[in-house]
Amino acid sequence: MGGFRRGGEGSPQNLAAIAAKSLLLGPSYILTLALRRLVRIHPDAFARLAAYRESLFLIEFTDAPLAFSLRPSGTSGQVRVLSTAAAKTVRADVRIAGQMVDLLRVFDGTFDADAAFFSRRIRVAGDTSALMALHNALEAADLTLADLIGAPASARGLVNRGLDWTLHHWRSA
Repeated sequence: MGGFRRGGEGSPQNLAAIAAKSLLLGPSYILTLALRRLVRIHPDAFARLAAYRESLFLIEFTDAPLAFSLRPSGTSGQVRVLSTAAAKTVRADVRIAGQMVDLLRVFDGTFDADAAFFSRRIRVAGDTSALMALHNALEAADLTLADLIGAPASARGLVNRGLDWTLHHWRSA
């Protein structure tokens, strides 16, 4: 008899997981290109990572079913967008968790990382020295959200204003 077997290779659950994973490939590719571009533009800032260039950072959103893994390996660095379920299986050197708005604001420098940590808005597990190296590299590069997502230079002002508006309204919703 044909059809799907529960949990089998061709099951609806596996097909849904494959479809979801394939939808995340595009954003992963775009963010990886953005990271590599930032490394080329700000090599001194990323040199601050030193021994932590190969560290794997996992950024987990507590209010969205997504996570990011980041390996800032210079011009071969990689960003992967993951489902929450896939993120649980990642063996990261550092895990950073918090609400999306807070984490994005920490990464673009508009929310003080120390204040976010000590107020428990973000949680950190793993190698904190690697996290400090990443924080120092991002701070030295003076990046905006538009830089982090790889927006074209001509559109960065507009993208930053749009993202600021969105994050402000998301937080107050």
